[in-house]
Amino acid sequence: MVLFDRNKRTGGFMDEIRCDEPSYLIWKWHPAGKQLGTGNRENAVRWGSSLRVKEGEVAVFVYKQKNGTMQDFIVGPFDQTINTANFPVLASIVGLAYEGGTPFQAEIYFINLAQIIQVKFAVPFFDVYDPRFDDFGVPVAVRGTIGFKISDYRQFIKLHRLVSFDLEDFQRQIRDAVTKYVKNVVANAPVANNIPLIQIETKITQINNAVEFDIGNRLRENFGVDVSGVDIAAIEVDKSSDGYKPVSYTH
Repeated sequence: MVLFDRNKRTGGFMDEIRCDEPSYLIWKWHPAGKQLGTGNRENAVRWGSSLRVKEGEVAVFVYKQKNGTMQDFIVGPFDQTINTANFPVLASIVGLAYEGGTPFQAEIYFINLAQIIQVKFAVPFFDVYDPRFDDFGVPVAVRGTIGFKISDYRQFIKLHRLVSFDLEDFQRQIRDAVTKYVKNVVANAPVANNIPLIQIETKITQINNAVEFDIGNRLRENFGVDVSGVDIAAIEVDKSSDGYKPVSYTH
């Protein structure tokens, strides 16, 4: 059974469902001439529409039903008219009476599996303690960049609602999480590496590796993204602070 037939009551121009954004992580498709916020019309997909999904992309069709939300996933490369063989969920919820007639309702999202997003982070000054001097906290700040991408799109969708997904807000959440993890690793670095606090900058590679391992596991579990790399550019010790003086004098 073919759900899309250009020769049966299609009426008007059919949509070409594709994403031509040069750089994106999540992108929502809209029918021609429709914009976000126009109600059901913005999710009305015309019969006979074609779908093109490039390699490195996955298209997600989200159907809102009384018994919950269901999804069809189409992994690229894919370039053909939609049919029941490729859309099992759609085939199960749409009857023959609709074939060639009323558009079906679906929100369509494209997920870029190849795009690596770079996010800069900066941890403001916080106190780090030399293992020899528990009473003298020295302010330390950290700057760097983290790169991440979506590999397991099913897990990502489980953790996030695609509806009203905002990349800037998502990046902020990632940045906040990274800041917390970096702060924890750096705060424990003097004890973990058995070094005086004033030597913490010499251990930037070891600290970077520890942060990358810790963040990689946590972001995969909590955010559904894979960390492609962490680059701590600088660990800055406030040498003008009162806590730094006794630590440096006794080194």
